[in-house]
Amino acid sequence: MAKLETQPLKGFRDFLPPAAAAREKVLGTIKTVFQTYGFLPLETPALEYKEVLTGKYGSEGDKLLYSFQDKGERDVAMRYDLTVPLARVVAEYQNELPMPFKRYQVAPVWRADRPQKGRFREFTQCDADVVGTSSIFADAEVIACFNTALQELGIGEVIIKINNRKVLDGLMRAAKIDAAKTADAIRALDKLEKIGEDAVRGELASAGIQTTQADELFNLLGQGLEDPKDVLGKLEGIDGAGELAELLEVLLQMGVKNYKVDLTLARGLDYYTGTIFELVLPDAREFGSVAGGGRYDNLVGMFSRPAGGQAGKKVPAVGGSIGIDRLMAALTELELVKLDSVSDVLVCNLDESLSEKYLQIVGQLRAIGVKTDFYYEAAKLDKQLKYADKKNINFAVLVGSDEAKSGEATVKNMKTGKQEKISQTELTNFLKSAIINT
Repeated sequence: MAKLETQPLKGFRDFLPPAAAAREKVLGTIKTVFQTYGFLPLETPALEYKEVLTGKYGSEGDKLLYSFQDKGERDVAMRYDLTVPLARVVAEYQNELPMPFKRYQVAPVWRADRPQKGRFREFTQCDADVVGTSSIFADAEVIACFNTALQELGIGEVIIKINNRKVLDGLMRAAKIDAAKTADAIRALDKLEKIGEDAVRGELASAGIQTTQADELFNLLGQGLEDPKDVLGKLEGIDGAGELAELLEVLLQMGVKNYKVDLTLARGLDYYTGTIFELVLPDAREFGSVAGGGRYDNLVGMFSRPAGGQAGKKVPAVGGSIGIDRLMAALTELELVKLDSVSDVLVCNLDESLSEKYLQIVGQLRAIGVKTDFYYEAAKLDKQLKYADKKNINFAVLVGSDEAKSGEATVKNMKTGKQEKISQTELTNFLKSAIINT
């Protein structure tokens, strides 16, 4: 009989406890920041009707959908992102939701992409969006929220790259690129940082854009990151320039100063209509952007159809996503994430006759919030300490027959090897203090 394959599928991963615990800690920080900014939690299904997802991401996005027929012969697909499901939810429950609707969602998504460093077929997104307002304050607040989340994780330098799809469309017109080819040009431009200018020019040519038009486009775009004042001065008369300038001013008023205008920033998804942004870590550029998003004022309307089947009404929206998998890879590279133990203390089992005492200690520690493990079977101390060491547990509590008689417990610091005898009545307070100072 052939050996059963135990490796996960290519582009999919297992997370063992230390890595899973580190992810939960980072996600907890991000969720706390989202809530601080007034975003509410939302959950949506992993599976959607295929027609809900297709036609929203562009032709390339449609090719990356995991789609199939279910047992009821319905065409379904696994969610590609969290934005389109949000648009469906707003259309379905628009009379029940507070408007503007500020929501966050942290959940896995799936794309049949080519796996590479920092890019997987199953990955988790952390989204925050505002639906139901055209206010530039919403755009600025989403950007500020993501910036705060990264700062709370202890990342030193973060650069926010900002552009506007209206500006990009205006530059395309200035370069005399046909409107019918603008979407293809933007998708090609979105790959500039990954594949370089020559390769992008090749894709532009494949889309039917002439060399002279490509030359003029790159001349208008400049060299990417520039001083905002210089960029805005160059955009005089271009649609969206005023909107971009207003966003920069509001960000400054919010105390956000670590941004740069990048006219080459494109964000390849078709549904963006205004502000677009990405957050990058200068010390981990090989991972690309760790967060990004923008304004998508037409997406929700695709699902909102009033009685009579007329075209959906326009519902303005802006939002973005932190890619936790790419972020974790970057944090690991920067040595900013600690793969720690899930438990703080192991209560050892040295004598079967003392099981009641052990369970009493375990219960007392857990009651005050100390993450406590218990070794179920009486065994040699060396075996139990190896177990604690393998789980990266910080402290071991030892109560043998001598300690049971004296009313004490021996606490072993697994990191330093130091041992102390502590009165059992003081044990919980001692360990709580020791863990805080670890």
